[in-house]
Amino acid sequence: MQRYTYEPLPPSHIRLLTISTGENDQLYATIRPVPFDEKNPPTYSALSYVWGTAGFTTAMKCNGNTVLYITPTLDEALRNVATLLRDRESIWVDQICINQQDLEERSQQVGMMTGIYQCASKTLAYLGPPTPTTALAIDLIRRVGTIARKMAGEIFLQDREERNRGLASLMTKEEISIEESEKLGISFRDLASWDALIEFYDRPWYERIWIVQEMLPSRSGFVIVGTLSVSWESVKGAALWHFFKAGAVPKRHKPSVRGIELTANMDLPWDWRVGVGCVKELAGRRVMPTFRWELSRLLAMFRRRKATDPKDKVYALLGLSEFDLGMGYFTIDYAKDVKTIFTDTARAILKGDSDRKKPNLDIILQARRTTCKCEVDAEPQAGEWPSWVPDWRQHSGTGCTWGIGEDFEEWHDEHAAGKHVEELSDIASNPFALVTRGVVLGRAVYVSPYRHFSDMAQQGRMREARDEFLGMVSSYPTGQDVDIAFAMTMVGGVLPKSITDRGHTDRWYVDNYLNCIDILSMPNGTTEEDQLRDTKVIEYWLAGFEDSWYQIAQNAYCERRWYVLDTNHVGLGNHRMQQGDVVAKLVGLSMPCVLRPLANGKDYQFIGEAYCHGEMAGLGKGVPLGVDIPAKHSLQKIVIV
Repeated sequence: MQRYTYEPLPPSHIRLLTISTGENDQLYATIRPVPFDEKNPPTYSALSYVWGTAGFTTAMKCNGNTVLYITPTLDEALRNVATLLRDRESIWVDQICINQQDLEERSQQVGMMTGIYQCASKTLAYLGPPTPTTALAIDLIRRVGTIARKMAGEIFLQDREERNRGLASLMTKEEISIEESEKLGISFRDLASWDALIEFYDRPWYERIWIVQEMLPSRSGFVIVGTLSVSWESVKGAALWHFFKAGAVPKRHKPSVRGIELTANMDLPWDWRVGVGCVKELAGRRVMPTFRWELSRLLAMFRRRKATDPKDKVYALLGLSEFDLGMGYFTIDYAKDVKTIFTDTARAILKGDSDRKKPNLDIILQARRTTCKCEVDAEPQAGEWPSWVPDWRQHSGTGCTWGIGEDFEEWHDEHAAGKHVEELSDIASNPFALVTRGVVLGRAVYVSPYRHFSDMAQQGRMREARDEFLGMVSSYPTGQDVDIAFAMTMVGGVLPKSITDRGHTDRWYVDNYLNCIDILSMPNGTTEEDQLRDTKVIEYWLAGFEDSWYQIAQNAYCERRWYVLDTNHVGLGNHRMQQGDVVAKLVGLSMPCVLRPLANGKDYQFIGEAYCHGEMAGLGKGVPLGVDIPAKHSLQKIVIV
């Protein structure tokens, strides 16, 4: 039988298909092009599913006398979904409705996908075949989802404060007791149902990057396993509730399930939205807002999701971003290689849009290299990948418990806000180079071997590290006491609230924090040791050294190293920092960074973020006492490759 041949699509058209089964369970499809106008779209459903790793090996008869080969997973999905569609109801399926061999068409149609899913009457997400416990899981998901929706209200409430109150109630970490769970009608003693729920979320579909664009804009979504179905709102609500409330569920099942975490992660913060307006009501369907989110935030938030084609780590999110609203120029082009696409993406984000005149260099902070192998080698060779361009094929974090530490506090002034668009537009002779302006604060003359605060504290090395710094620096550039500068660096310059609320000064903190660390490191195990340690811990706890201050230090000094510059400044730098690296402030970047000078004496590699004590004020503002910050005209050209 002759293979199905795609005809070129006219402008502003999509393909739709209808499906049916015939003799010998043969799958039949009719494919047709239709005009697509988001203001007056055709009536259809849209499919979300897992492509899988198998090739196009399953035959499907198309348009009477031709055959189209599809993946086995799609064949299975269509057979099960067909039972839920009305007779002759149209459905949109990316694998069939887009000519996958035509890169130009593929690029154009992917750019329309958010609108395609948003205008569909419903989105059908097929997860795979059922298990003996699927029905049990769906029953519990419906009950838990109802509880979650009562707490949070509609996912897209137009009243910002009302929505925030509802989500704050739902998204507050707490352990619901077994007794409370029974009052809610979802008893934790029902182990079979909770095990079934965990199994329901432990499927590859939840890890796909594409489901973000497929499910978030959907007017009505249903999750299908075999021929059983449950609403997407229930699936998402149950995941949120389990993630934040089900701490007391017996740990017989997996303590952490990716599907639950990733689904809960899909509730995008309302405050991140950009743009205004709503899609007009279509055939009585529920009105949905057309808000979009900043692409840089989307890329960071959904970085751990999987894509068969790494280009889709960017392209799958564009339709939800400000670029979909015309805020900036970006073109989907599958003919480009991954390196070029990721570079173009980073450059488009850092330039900002021409109306706002607000380039944002913070996107380069996502280029911090990991120390674990994820989807690609963790450390590309010099020159293989631009050091300032995030490789979104890699997971964020480093494989340690906390990942990379929390971002340092930002500075806010005209340079950090980045008003100098022209200074970021120079691509130079290297299309993969970033040319900007900035100030080099100094060169690292010492870099600590310790990359976690907890390592120094638990090994009793804090006093040794402090004394080592005091031996190198006799006076601090800002005029501050040297020991205060070191102690405040260990917490990223943020004095714990438990300390300040009691009226204590930074001097009091410095005089006591080492003693507290010594106490936490005291031996324990015997009754006498435990009693002595507990007595001392309570004493310092009451003074203000609660768990929060230790957590602040762990968050600030995680996958980082403390360093000393040739200017006598102390700080925390990315864990890849080495002696000889420099710390710099760059126009448009909200915090200092570590750069590595290259052998040519002109260019730098981006290493990662930095905290530099006494230098966290922006260029030209908040200048610490005794530090000479060059005026605007003295900013030097910095080329990062």
